[in-house]
Amino acid sequence: MGLSTAMEVGRTALNIFRVATEVTGENIANVNTPGYSRQRVIFESASPFNSSGFPLETGVRIASIERYYDGLLQQQLVNAQTTQGFDTTKSTVLQQVEPSFNEITNDGIGTAVANYFSAWQDLSLNPSGSSERQVVITRAQILVDNFHSVSKALNDTISVQNASLVPLTDSINNTLTNIAKLNGQIKVTEEVSGNDNEIRDQRDQLVRDLSQKIGITFTENSDGTTDIKYADGGAALVTGSTAGAFSLDKTNPNSFVVQLTPVGGALSAITPLTGQLGATVSLRDTIIPDYLTQIDTLAKSVADAVNTQHSTGFSPTGGTGQNFFTPLAAVAGSAAAFSIDAGLNITTIAAAGPNPSAPPPSYPGDNSNALSIAQLTNANTVPSGAPIATFSSFYSSLVSKVGLDVQASKTTVAQDEAFTKQLSTLRESNSGVSLDEELTNLIKYQRSYQASAKLVTTATEMMDTVIGLIR
Repeated sequence: MGLSTAMEVGRTALNIFRVATEVTGENIANVNTPGYSRQRVIFESASPFNSSGFPLETGVRIASIERYYDGLLQQQLVNAQTTQGFDTTKSTVLQQVEPSFNEITNDGIGTAVANYFSAWQDLSLNPSGSSERQVVITRAQILVDNFHSVSKALNDTISVQNASLVPLTDSINNTLTNIAKLNGQIKVTEEVSGNDNEIRDQRDQLVRDLSQKIGITFTENSDGTTDIKYADGGAALVTGSTAGAFSLDKTNPNSFVVQLTPVGGALSAITPLTGQLGATVSLRDTIIPDYLTQIDTLAKSVADAVNTQHSTGFSPTGGTGQNFFTPLAAVAGSAAAFSIDAGLNITTIAAAGPNPSAPPPSYPGDNSNALSIAQLTNANTVPSGAPIATFSSFYSSLVSKVGLDVQASKTTVAQDEAFTKQLSTLRESNSGVSLDEELTNLIKYQRSYQASAKLVTTATEMMDTVIGLIR
């Protein structure tokens, strides 16, 4: 090895350790960057050459700059975040709905039903009393207001879920587009043998972000790109640098239909099942409507049972056939339409029962119908037509169901968060930046750089000596 070769080895080493120092500095700078994977320089001996029949090494070169990446861990994180996205969205909305069924404050539907029938019991003690009759109407109005309040809260929640599909699908489309763009950049960088590690990190972070919103599967290709498919059906969402798109059919303003145009495919309606999108659709179409249906069932049962009994009784003046509540034709919408009949007032309340043998003057003092209506609270009256439960037991069962659903969702979210945190910790230990390790590398590369500089200095001095001898 001549002096010129020694100088070249030293010069090359200076460049190599400068790059290594830059990579280390990049790791340190991105210690808090979400999704960043630490990088390392892979060194290897440079190609040797023959000198007088002997192979001599020519220093060091960079084989590659690798990032610490675990494809299996990425897949596990994607799956875990899809589950967490669904469960968290569901739990958040259920917690917003729960106060509508909160009976602790003693002003919910259950209390209102009990107070209403209690007012009938009080009326039976003094069937001709004006104040007792007014209390019955007042308690009925409170019951009406409670049904309206809960119905409005549930319908508003359904509307909010429907409206939230707009920004959610926009966000999904934006993420798909950005992933496709990064795929294109990675492919170009790979073709010119450039370093695309940080672009890959950005794309992988977007893939994880996307997985919270919808269920996906992904495949890493040999050219560096990642293809993404929709888990709920397998349609292509991203292929190379081309992205599909979600859209909404707003023909029915109260129930948008989710649509998907996959890569290379035609527009079609879909039913999301996973991720935030799946949870939102499920809450809008199934979970909240189920609660609303049960509230409607209770409202119709109360109206039907009371009307049936009340219309057989007589008012103080002998009037009969008066409904107490406005008759409800169907279960759907009953809580919202629940109201006191227009013809009802304190003079038309039918507290007296049918008594054909007694003359009309006996009606003011008769309490038999008031007692019959008061006793409805203990009869199986829900649902109308095929009663299997009392008003109280039916509503208590619904409140218990909502409470259990909320508690179960909280528990599930806590488990999801613990599992995702564990996976994130594993990823951080594998791909995250350790400042202690990077500072150690920094000192190591600094010393190597100084040694390489010393090699160049020594070879230069030796060269000067040789030139001096020639002179």
